[in-house]
Amino acid sequence: MLLKPPAACIPVIRRPFVTSIIRAGQQRSRSSLSRIINHSVSNYRKFSLSTPRMAEDMPTGGDPFPNPISGTTDEASWKHRPPYKVQTDEEFGPVKWTGRCQCGQVEYKINREKPLKSKYCHCRGCQVLHGAPFQWATIFHKSDITFTKGADGLAFYSSTEKSREYMNPTKVSCSFCRTPIMDEGRNVCLLFPASIDYGETHEKREKWIKAFEVECHIFYSRRAVEIPDGKPKWSELDDSSELLDDSGNPKKGES
Repeated sequence: MLLKPPAACIPVIRRPFVTSIIRAGQQRSRSSLSRIINHSVSNYRKFSLSTPRMAEDMPTGGDPFPNPISGTTDEASWKHRPPYKVQTDEEFGPVKWTGRCQCGQVEYKINREKPLKSKYCHCRGCQVLHGAPFQWATIFHKSDITFTKGADGLAFYSSTEKSREYMNPTKVSCSFCRTPIMDEGRNVCLLFPASIDYGETHEKREKWIKAFEVECHIFYSRRAVEIPDGKPKWSELDDSSELLDDSGNPKKGES
């Protein structure tokens, strides 16, 4: 037979006492949670400010504002200068040509009918970077070109520094399909006219061929193929090296 303990041995727990214990526990929990959140936010801020950006995060894109906003740093000022500055039709002037990358992410306009110069470059660097026997480059002033989305969608590469950070000079391509668009120099741009739209009719294509016809070859001494087109062929840079014939032999008495 089970015996019941005396009533005096059973502690009496009053409801207000239980409620106070629960409330104290809740307050301690809230305080601990608050400390955890504040600690996490503080660490996140420290991490975000101190951690350097990786090359993949460097300017493969950019803001499309036509003019610098307040607080714009000198490092980002290049986005607000030609050819990356977004311009209205009135600012840019009549469009003579349009171009785009293979996937269509990058689009640009040109307000000059013909380039300042057009060349085939046979140097080893161009062969490797383009995966082709030579590079076809046309020279434009930076103000002759504008990208419709500014720097957004563009990727940059410095062959000198082996870096994907934006620095001048730089090689510019689509950040998605990697179509080469141009080389930006300190004063001019070397645009690759294969990405320029020339239409579907024979007449439009002939106009495009005539407008961007090459004037000479450079670094022909390093050629991978011979091109018997009768154009001047310089062994290195144009006007400062030896002239060669179509077979790569020095032209006597010419330089």
